Amino acid sequence: MLSGIVVWGGVGLALDRWLDTRFFVLVGVLLGLGVAIYLVVVKYAPPVPPAGKGAHGTTPGGRRGHSRTQKGQR
Repeated sequence: MLSGIVVWGGVGLALDRWLDTRFFVLVGVLLGLGVAIYLVVVKYAPPVPPAGKGAHGTTPGGRRGHSRTQKGQR
């Protein structure tokens, strides 16, 4: 996460010095922070099951449930 903040903050600092302004550093830092958080969320988010694969009779883990009889579980 720090590398995104440093890189885009550096780009903003370079633009500020080139254009003689003072706000591109803040824009660069916020852009780097936002992109870094987005990439962490994308990388560590739980996988989304493909459409149409949630067949009836399966448990949340994807395994089929045990068949039960009138006398209970086998």
